[in-house]
Amino acid sequence: MVSDRGVRNSHVTLYVLVLLSSIVALAISASLVSHYNAGGYPPEHTTAYKDRIRILLVAAVWMTFFAILLIPGFLVAGRSAVFGLLTHLVPTAIGFILFLIGVASLTALTDKVDCGKSGETFDRCNIVKGLVIISWIDTIFIFVTLIMLIVLAFIARGEYGVHRSTLYVD
Repeated sequence: MVSDRGVRNSHVTLYVLVLLSSIVALAISASLVSHYNAGGYPPEHTTAYKDRIRILLVAAVWMTFFAILLIPGFLVAGRSAVFGLLTHLVPTAIGFILFLIGVASLTALTDKVDCGKSGETFDRCNIVKGLVIISWIDTIFIFVTLIMLIVLAFIARGEYGVHRSTLYVD
């Protein structure tokens, strides 16, 4: 049986990790978009870098917004349907998909680039690689959070039927 305290602690811990990593990804991707808009994107694959970095910016804004909304909402009104399972599952799943699309495509674009070689590098190459790293970390945190929510949904469905919609198990 899952306890209220276990659900509360795991929820807060996972969403705080998601929030912190999303804020870092948001800061890095926003600075890259700002810098590249002012000075131009890398000469090779210009639109590819532009699109992938902006997808990660959208994903980071999305998860930062919903983590800021869901953490206090769950702690204050966790037993209401307003902050129930669907309210957590849908934005977390969308954030996971956005991060996975953005980070996988940016990884595929930059995996052969060595920022230490003068012929392969471009402006802010190491920062783009850092964005890839923090985005993968954020994707893993979101995935673990999504797994926790799915497990809680199956527990709630099995014990209480389809009408159970809060994260707490009574």
